[in-house]
Amino acid sequence: MRDLYIFNSDLQLVGSVDAFKSLIWAKRYKEAGDCELYVPATPENLALCRKGYFILRDDDDMICQIKRVELDTDAENGNYIIATGYDAKRMLDQRIVWSTMTANGNAEAFVRSMVDGALGASAAENRQMVDSAGHLVFGLGNVSGLPERLSEQVSYKNVGEKIREYCMKFGWGYRVRLSGGTLLFEVYKGVNRAGSVVFSDDYENLAATVYVEDESNMGNVSLNAGEGQGAARFRCISGEASGVDRYEIYTDARDISKTITYEELKKTYPLSGASIVSSGGGYVYRVNTLDIEILDARHLEWLTANYPEGEIVTVAGVECYRLNDLIIADLPGSSPDDAENVEIRDVIYMPYLLERGYEKMAEFGYVTSFEGTIEPNTTFAYKVDYDLGDIVTVENEYGISASVRISEIVEVWDDNGYSVEPKFETITEEG
Repeated sequence: MRDLYIFNSDLQLVGSVDAFKSLIWAKRYKEAGDCELYVPATPENLALCRKGYFILRDDDDMICQIKRVELDTDAENGNYIIATGYDAKRMLDQRIVWSTMTANGNAEAFVRSMVDGALGASAAENRQMVDSAGHLVFGLGNVSGLPERLSEQVSYKNVGEKIREYCMKFGWGYRVRLSGGTLLFEVYKGVNRAGSVVFSDDYENLAATVYVEDESNMGNVSLNAGEGQGAARFRCISGEASGVDRYEIYTDARDISKTITYEELKKTYPLSGASIVSSGGGYVYRVNTLDIEILDARHLEWLTANYPEGEIVTVAGVECYRLNDLIIADLPGSSPDDAENVEIRDVIYMPYLLERGYEKMAEFGYVTSFEGTIEPNTTFAYKVDYDLGDIVTVENEYGISASVRISEIVEVWDDNGYSVEPKFETITEEG
């Protein structure tokens, strides 16, 4: 059995549990995990298994906060405590993006900024995650250096939900781990072990599989409508399917605004690479160089038609359209430090709508799913040969083979001993 360390609500170590009836420990790559601890109702355990306290294993990085405590009394079998805990990742669901944030560049950097501004050091004082003494207990962990880019405007969305959307889009996982009394947020990507780690009937390490092909919920072209009314409403199209294979949907993106604050404009496009210039009797914001991710062929066609002086370049493995000396916003004056009514140009606004359309289409589409479980402790060992989020190969008895990601790992200690059950899912995200 594993040793379990118990921390109070201030993340201070208060004790340990080294004997329990059972423990279920479920970790998830793109979602929050959970645990269930079943221990004798001794005075020591009653003092440790308290709502708001945290459970940490000695050999794992998931830390769970106890949210439910049940005390069962039984004259025949004895009295027991059932403590249910949830991954500290759920703390991210306690916050929303309070105003408007604009992404144009590295996606990991944007997510870290979003988290820090919602409950970390950059958050308003009453939004920070602090202990009873007012000390900050939530921060940012290591940078993974993930290359994916993002062009998006986010307003009033739940932080946890947005992170899960990005994890689905980019194939990321995310975690919150404890280090030095502080909870640290990180995004990461599992290791590709396809071909070297194989689960199949031939190896006698595959317990069950479910393979599904489903075309009942399709949507591959989105008409996206931004702000405005009637004919003046800004519209664009995501997706390029045609004929019998075209399935149209509508995405209402009126919450994506062309009007932002000057502070947000400077944060996204710093003055170090831009300037305020006079133009047409007013003032505009001009950037020296801007790399716009090419989202599809129609987007590229629009860019080349409106800005023929641009060039196609590759930035961190992403195809972009590079423009120099580009006006991206209209300003209310020459010194708009407190301005709330900066209007961005279409060249910036359009990618936000296109991204929203592709996000909406992700809820639809042709689905090929390959899910299943494996026999533990056979050919490959957990945390030695594979880990949560890794890509492995699975092949069922009908010869259907796929590279799949380990999306969840459930470990159980009980009267029957120890078991580990990885679950996998077909890779649908890019990369």
